[in-house]
Amino acid sequence: MPGFTLHVVCPNPAIDRLQVVARFHPYEVNRVTSVRSLPGGKGMIVCRGARRLDATVAAYGFVGGFTGQVIRRGCADLDILDRHIEVEGETRVTPVVIEESTGRSTVLNERGPDITPGEAEKLLAAIAADVRAGDVVVSTGSLPPGCPPDLHARIARSALAAGATAIVDAHGGPLARVIDDVRSAPPAGRLVVKPNVHELAGVLGRDLPDLAAATAAMRDLYDETGATFVVTLGTDGALWIDGAERLAVDTPRVETRNATGSGDSFLAGLAVALGRGDSPADALVLASAMGAANAASLTPDVDPDLVAQLREKVTVTTPGTP
Repeated sequence: MPGFTLHVVCPNPAIDRLQVVARFHPYEVNRVTSVRSLPGGKGMIVCRGARRLDATVAAYGFVGGFTGQVIRRGCADLDILDRHIEVEGETRVTPVVIEESTGRSTVLNERGPDITPGEAEKLLAAIAADVRAGDVVVSTGSLPPGCPPDLHARIARSALAAGATAIVDAHGGPLARVIDDVRSAPPAGRLVVKPNVHELAGVLGRDLPDLAAATAAMRDLYDETGATFVVTLGTDGALWIDGAERLAVDTPRVETRNATGSGDSFLAGLAVALGRGDSPADALVLASAMGAANAASLTPDVDPDLVAQLREKVTVTTPGTP
């Protein structure tokens, strides 16, 4: 579908401060070998990945203070339409310690600035005014203090009412609110709920130890809600379940430098592919390649050339079949 806009809503953006150490030793002095700061939070990683795919992107959320201005400059640098709401508090900073020898990361997530009811309503009004039929709306990440707990659900409803595809990547209480919302009133349009398997298990209150358990839980949720569920499994790939498709995608192998943001790059690929009208299988292939390409990069970003190479190595199957 040509001409769509990807609207990315990240209520709690951040400045990601990436600090690389050879080996990370908790409770000791660690010597940092390199540092890089860049606009971050889950939504900004989605925006960056979508722009690497040449999508038209608009970014929404709450920004404030000096760090908020860094988010705005980052949008300008990536040619992203900046639709953030200015708030009194200071946009958070997220220190990320990357252990170069293993590719493992330690992330410290701040809570973010306090949001007033009026600021939350301004955000919802901006989305309602901008979104058109055929667009894609991604709502992702944590909610800063003061945000209504059903904000992701309200954003999804607004997107669907406009004739757009809505994708929600949330966890904990906000994810439960999205699922409960569509249990009570099935979505009129395509709603994609995209947690990782641990987030889904947390909402369901039980372990999902293997592919069969995850698939069964997703099938039950589809039957209860009518929403499409896409659940990421880390290096084991991802699952897609809706009324017509039951698909599993693997993850191409790369040398992991920093896996932080791989789920968000996966989401960027998924959203862009669906906006372009790709089939679920093709959307999963692009998403998987994007997630793997992110893991191969020190910073949360993707190399489009590497994405193209990795797409050739991705396999989509039906769970339970060879």
